[in-house]
Amino acid sequence: MAKPKKDQYDIDPGDGLKRGIIGAWGVEDKHERLQKYIFASHAARRKFWREYGKETGFVDLYCGPVRARIRETDVIVDGSAVVAAKTSEACTPFQRYVIADIDKELLAACESRLRAVGVSNVCALCGPAEETVRPAVNALHKGGLNLAFIDPFNANLPFSVIETLGELNRMDQLIHFSVMDYRRNLSTMMQDGRLDSLAPGWQKAVSKTMGVEEKRTAVFLHWKGLLESKLRYKVSDTIVRVRGPNRAEIYWLVFASRHDLGGKLWGEIANLGPQRGLI
Repeated sequence: MAKPKKDQYDIDPGDGLKRGIIGAWGVEDKHERLQKYIFASHAARRKFWREYGKETGFVDLYCGPVRARIRETDVIVDGSAVVAAKTSEACTPFQRYVIADIDKELLAACESRLRAVGVSNVCALCGPAEETVRPAVNALHKGGLNLAFIDPFNANLPFSVIETLGELNRMDQLIHFSVMDYRRNLSTMMQDGRLDSLAPGWQKAVSKTMGVEEKRTAVFLHWKGLLESKLRYKVSDTIVRVRGPNRAEIYWLVFASRHDLGGKLWGEIANLGPQRGLI
């Protein structure tokens, strides 16, 4: 779930816990695809658990409070971890949930809400993703089938987080790439080191003669190439581009798996409407 701006929380009267106040754009697109992928892959999870005795896990290292109110409305939406739990419980449940957030209060709210929908095996880790990712990997079954939903609050997504998760061979990753923040801050990120964290070695993909959009695309393709060459992921050609009301791109959803089935399933369910597209 996208992180609300500072101090933009209220208390949910149903459970007395914090919830975010967020903009509406892109939430439905993201969660519908997450739901459809979890449902489409449930037979594989069932086989790993029933036939191989290996746990399946869901990971969200930027979990937030997993409940929010759409700004200027009374509409309440679940966050990604609860969406995943409700969806998997309706078909083949994940055996383990690993959640993390830098805010202890929001993490506690997420854990409480997961337990309220029937999830018992929760590992909750407090801290930034680059610190919680190692214990998160350690908490998962090494031979199990896992799905990480990587939904950072802005463009600050350390590549090391994706790399560490990728140490597990059966770790599919659905990554929210915050292109709006990325576009706004690209020049600053090039100067302050954040781009080195996001896409190590980006300098070799960019030349001084490129325009801003060319640089943006070049850095993204370099990042995608790192997933493929360094981490041995197959990155789906179906990059979902979610737009706001003014048609400006807000984020891209990128799916990475090392196994053909994951990419096949993502290709079948990702194209829900006219907002999809390829880089």
